[in-house]
Amino acid sequence: MRASGGPWYWIYNFALHVAALCCLPFWLFVRFFKGRYRGQFRERMGILSESVTAPFGQTPALWVHAASAGESAAATPLVRALRAAFPDRPILFTVTSRYGKAMAERRLQGVADAICFSPLDLPYFCRRFLDRIQPDLYVMVETDLWPNLVRQIKQRGGRVVLASGHAGPKSFPRSFWRAVLRHVDLLLMQTETDAAHIRQRGAPAARVEVTGNLKFDGSGDPVPAGDVPALRAEFGVGDGPVLVAGSTLPEDEGPVLDAVVLARTGSVRAIVAPRRVERVVELERLCAERNLTCARRTERTATQPGVSVKEDTPIDVLILDTMGELARSYNVASVAYVGGGFTPEVGLHNLIEPLVCGVPVLFGPHRGKARKVATELVERGAGVEVADGAALPGAVWRALHDEPHRTALAAASAAVLAKHRGAAARQAVRIREFLA
Repeated sequence: MRASGGPWYWIYNFALHVAALCCLPFWLFVRFFKGRYRGQFRERMGILSESVTAPFGQTPALWVHAASAGESAAATPLVRALRAAFPDRPILFTVTSRYGKAMAERRLQGVADAICFSPLDLPYFCRRFLDRIQPDLYVMVETDLWPNLVRQIKQRGGRVVLASGHAGPKSFPRSFWRAVLRHVDLLLMQTETDAAHIRQRGAPAARVEVTGNLKFDGSGDPVPAGDVPALRAEFGVGDGPVLVAGSTLPEDEGPVLDAVVLARTGSVRAIVAPRRVERVVELERLCAERNLTCARRTERTATQPGVSVKEDTPIDVLILDTMGELARSYNVASVAYVGGGFTPEVGLHNLIEPLVCGVPVLFGPHRGKARKVATELVERGAGVEVADGAALPGAVWRALHDEPHRTALAAASAAVLAKHRGAAARQAVRIREFLA
């Protein structure tokens, strides 16, 4: 099947090549002097090792792609469902970030046959990658839609599905989106609003369905109540109230620590997980300025034989300098704050992880990609939007000490969660029906 693209592909590829040439010096500098892209370049150019390609080429493959750590976690139940539905087909899982790959390797080891970085959307990189994998089905999660890759898969007779899709109002000309979206066979959107927006962009209406948000399933389940005391002991937070601040940015961290200072008379402890591990040293400095005692998670956990562990003395703030523990830490929270909402150009991170644990959720006003979830939480009384950093300590205090307020938030959270669970199963069923 030939899938033409029209003049928009010429414009897109010209702009993409110019951008790649402009960014190349920066990429090389960061790679060789910072080490950030080490191990990525070959796979991003479509050069795959034998350990990646060995399972592919004999049987039609399934390829699932997610951009970052959040999308990788969200995609986990879908990949597991596809593995159960197609036990004889090899599955490739790809990402675009190192955090996404770390998350995928933890959650999908033994489920996906291979995990690697996706190719850059330059035509020759895509072609080289597809020659090795030869997918029959390509599933992209949320919004990571790459025009050249999608078009080449269609040209080779493959099929393309958007899972857990979300879309805002069109940002490029409708003719551009129509040229791209005509190559997507099935668009499984999160909400009716997303479905309306993707149709406005030019997606064929008959291919658009609403099946829910994978993140409500990918955020896992709370630990049993009987296991919470052991988890509290593991994190060293004792039996008192706990504030868990997840995915924090510089704009979040000062107000979060101020909330801990305000609540110290109530013996409140905090777990803070910065969005970037590089923020740990700065967090320690901010704690010292406020006379808060702190420790890194890696300092309080023996990860290797012979590694000494600091004495398990009480602390005010535990800094998570590890990957993959934030979701678990919400199980010990009395109240949660999700970062990013005080930074307009970034926006909120994952609001669903604390929701799953039945924890009252606080967040800033700049909602970003989480705008739909944040809006629903506010409208249904399941979350509290805080106007700015100065207002956060008071909001935390109320969530900790106003029992009727906290109970109402928890009940509303449970209702929202019950409404949205099951998206992974629905989407797996639709994909199986589509392939059949």
